[in-house]
Amino acid sequence: MTNKLESQMLDALELFYYANKFRSHLFVIVLDDSSTLDELMLDIRMLNAAHIRTLILHHPCAQVTKTLDLWRQRGFPFHHYSNLQPQQVREGEHFPVGVEAIPICELNLDGYPNPHALVKAALQVAENVGADKVFFLGKEKGLVMGEKFVSHLHPQELQKYLDADNQFNIENEKLNLFMQASTRIGVEVVLLNSASGSLFEEIFTHRGSGSLFTSDYPNVIRQGRSGDLMDLLMLVKHEIADGSILPINEDFLADNVGHYFVFTVNDTIVAASTLVDYGVAAELAKFCTLPRYQGKGRAMQLALSMIETAAKQKKEYVFALSINKKMWTFFENLGFSEVDRKELPQQWQQQYDFSRPSRAFRLLL
Repeated sequence: MTNKLESQMLDALELFYYANKFRSHLFVIVLDDSSTLDELMLDIRMLNAAHIRTLILHHPCAQVTKTLDLWRQRGFPFHHYSNLQPQQVREGEHFPVGVEAIPICELNLDGYPNPHALVKAALQVAENVGADKVFFLGKEKGLVMGEKFVSHLHPQELQKYLDADNQFNIENEKLNLFMQASTRIGVEVVLLNSASGSLFEEIFTHRGSGSLFTSDYPNVIRQGRSGDLMDLLMLVKHEIADGSILPINEDFLADNVGHYFVFTVNDTIVAASTLVDYGVAAELAKFCTLPRYQGKGRAMQLALSMIETAAKQKKEYVFALSINKKMWTFFENLGFSEVDRKELPQQWQQQYDFSRPSRAFRLLL
């Protein structure tokens, strides 16, 4: 099998993985600009093909009717509801939210005073229908604080930023509406750009696309188990592709899953690493974190957990290697000292490719 073909197959596996993960979930899509519906049609067709239940909400707009007529002629089914009060949008016999025909609702916002009438109405609809996620699509790519893009935010973080008078590209009232919905009804809110492909990237890839607002979920570190295999495979495949970690296959993961330490957020694995036994020493290896969850100290917590485990196992020292400059600083901040790779265990040296431009770090226990 060629590397190109294997890469294509892994990309397809990622798509099927997320499609299966969200199968039968209910997603609400809110269009700030109804005229973008045509541009988003391929993304919406992907949701339909993956059997993800979808409900689309929009402002009154004559262009929507023309767009839907065009796509119906192409065999793509919709049910269009005009001038609905948000409280009328409730899933049931007369308003099915399924996958055979996607409901698109033009909302009457007379009862929702500005500002942010559509946001308030859409969040009410999301509660009415029991949505799992609400996607607000508009001109913004997501949440930006100063010049920094914020890909994931929970209430405590938002409050900290607001108390520090940080400036956002989104009004504070709107941010608070998102957080209140996440906390009160448990729905996840995603803010992203309405460009074609952004919805697909947010739902069907590990990268995400916009900014995710969630309630403060439990953070748990535990050791890997057999049911984690697919999650770990999706987590490591992109790190392998860019050369950050050495290649491993599914068989290796299956044989060593118990040596992995995983960081879960609301039962979803967002970061992982592995502790490899070399007799008197142990290696901290294969650090991977989903892009959205980077920069929050999760890799540090995994490392501390593995160091504690190695100490309980009476190891003399732990070590780690990386070609990534950021990881060099990461290990130094943990108290590791740089060493020559030839000072590491002989068993490790026998299987390592010394042509790899990595640096080694060691911590005595």
